[in-house]
Amino acid sequence: MRIVIVEDEPKTKEGLINIINKFTDYEICGIASDGFEGIKLVKELKPDLILSDIQMPGMDGLTMLRALEEEGITFYALILTGYSSFDYVRTALHLGVIDYILKPVDIDNFISTLKDTEAKILKEKSEKISSGQLIWSLMTCESDEKERLVRQLSNQLQTNDRMEITLFLIKPDSLDQETVGEMIHCIKDKMNSLCIMNFHVVHLSFEYGILLLIIDTEKNKFLKNLFSMHILPCLNNIGTCHCSYTSIMGLNRLENAIVALKTLLSYTFVYGSNVILDSHMVEKLEFAPISYPIDLENRIRKEIINGNYEKALKISDKFKTLIIESNGKPELIREYTARFSSSIYNVAKEYNDQSEPQLIFHYVINNIIESKTKTDLILNYEKVVNTILTGTDEEMDIDNLTVLKVINFIRDNYQKDITLSEAANLVGVTPEYLSKLFNQKINVNFVVFLRNFRISIAKRMILSGKYRIQEVAEQVGFKDPKYFNKVFKSVCGISPSEYKKVI
Repeated sequence: MRIVIVEDEPKTKEGLINIINKFTDYEICGIASDGFEGIKLVKELKPDLILSDIQMPGMDGLTMLRALEEEGITFYALILTGYSSFDYVRTALHLGVIDYILKPVDIDNFISTLKDTEAKILKEKSEKISSGQLIWSLMTCESDEKERLVRQLSNQLQTNDRMEITLFLIKPDSLDQETVGEMIHCIKDKMNSLCIMNFHVVHLSFEYGILLLIIDTEKNKFLKNLFSMHILPCLNNIGTCHCSYTSIMGLNRLENAIVALKTLLSYTFVYGSNVILDSHMVEKLEFAPISYPIDLENRIRKEIINGNYEKALKISDKFKTLIIESNGKPELIREYTARFSSSIYNVAKEYNDQSEPQLIFHYVINNIIESKTKTDLILNYEKVVNTILTGTDEEMDIDNLTVLKVINFIRDNYQKDITLSEAANLVGVTPEYLSKLFNQKINVNFVVFLRNFRISIAKRMILSGKYRIQEVAEQVGFKDPKYFNKVFKSVCGISPSEYKKVI
């Protein structure tokens, strides 16, 4: 806890400093001799607590606190006084003072009051900050802040190290905020219908997904089965999602547990979307060694160059059998498939002008790398192979060029107020058809693509250090900086200013 002392009597001031330094680990971040200096220090240092005398020359303590309040500055304060008059105390309490200390200061009572005050401050602060904000702060803060945040979160959720906490991480495939909101509502509704108490649902970010945290319930050992039977099927009716599960004692390992849950989700590739992954399932897995088939790459390149597409298709099938359908590690299978697909594309682009437009192909490769299941990977791989080796019909060519034209339009005009209707008019289709086309081609709708494109530009601008947040918002098409902050946080999980500090 950081403290500013406002006291004019040298002996009292010295005594307070000695007690705090000797008997506590609190930091005295500023010292003032009257209310004028106190106001300046509070504005500059933003302490956790003001420790102030009442009667001082120049500006007294109560006048100082009243001035801070009138300026809209929130604060927590303890007052020191040699007067036990109720009028002083009553006025002080109306100004938000937590407690008062009589002079001469009793060391034990003073230390006890400081500790009680810290507990009150932490409780009030935790009630003002949502559990989701605290959890995300824990995920992104500096190491020296973690202990304080865990303590604050434990205080808010009323947990201790002896309580078992069950965690589920649910990762929707969709980036649509409405889908996420519907899933959160579904989880809460089902948990209530199952009469499971003391749970918290938090949308961490699109990267991590939705965290369900359940504290010390008698149903702990049945929670995974209950979730699998009653909640996961309902979530998959809303949209495809993947889920992992673990439990911890207390909140000290919460950050590590969330990271581990995110890692577990990568094994959806092996088990599919309809199971809840846990560490025991992953420990049982045994992967076969695989290596990149450079011989198949050389052979398929040769056949494409020679125009022997029938032979090239047979080689592509061999790759699918040898690599994609193997029992190799998921990350290697995805990496090798992306590499093989890129090789096919590059040679076709060099020797065949009819190959898929590069910008669209970029998204197909990205989908291969991010494929959650083996089925998704095969679909994306076969799209590359069939487009390049079997020829694309005229309708597919038109669709590709339509999406490409709209993407180029977004790239040139993202700083303006672009609408789906405007983009649809540009390419001569209905807004509904264009939105569907985006989903088919690059797995996101127009609105999500536009939002993510703007945020990606914003991230680069923030990292450059050349722009203020408001300037970034304006230059990527957001007229309202507050709305920009909200959208940025929904995509990245942290605010623009926090992103600047973390990176």
